[in-house]
Amino acid sequence: MTKLIVLRGNSGCGKTTTAQRLRQKLAPDCLLINQDVVRRQICHAPDHKNNASIKVMADLITWGVQQGFSTIVLEGILKCSVYGDWLRRLQGQWGQRLISAYFDVSFATTVARNQQKQLPFTDEQLQQWWLGHDVLGNEAVLFGEQEQVTDQVELLTRLVNED
Repeated sequence: MTKLIVLRGNSGCGKTTTAQRLRQKLAPDCLLINQDVVRRQICHAPDHKNNASIKVMADLITWGVQQGFSTIVLEGILKCSVYGDWLRRLQGQWGQRLISAYFDVSFATTVARNQQKQLPFTDEQLQQWWLGHDVLGNEAVLFGEQEQVTDQVELLTRLVNED
């Protein structure tokens, strides 16, 4: 049965790096869906409730299941105010097969991690987008300040491999 991993958190906090490394570790049997790519580049949709990217991401998840991927990773800010209802519905549909993780790190840590990117956001952009502790309450994992990418990937891999 396919497992769905949802990685959420602020811009620049490390979720994309973790998602990409997890995808590499689980390849070729893992589909990675990046919210920013779907919303901004494919749909050109504003980040508001009921935007078109939600349906497209849902369709990509369905397609991934139909293609037989054992793991699908959905990664993005996925803020509660816009995506919360959809994410809760996903939890209801997927049950224990959904692993939700939130990157609950400070703004200072986010800024430091963002600076390691090839094309970092400005501190002003990060501040404008910042949502502190935007949890849904159903997260299986809260990644904090101390976890490194390798720790995150190892934990998520263990959770995926649990029956």
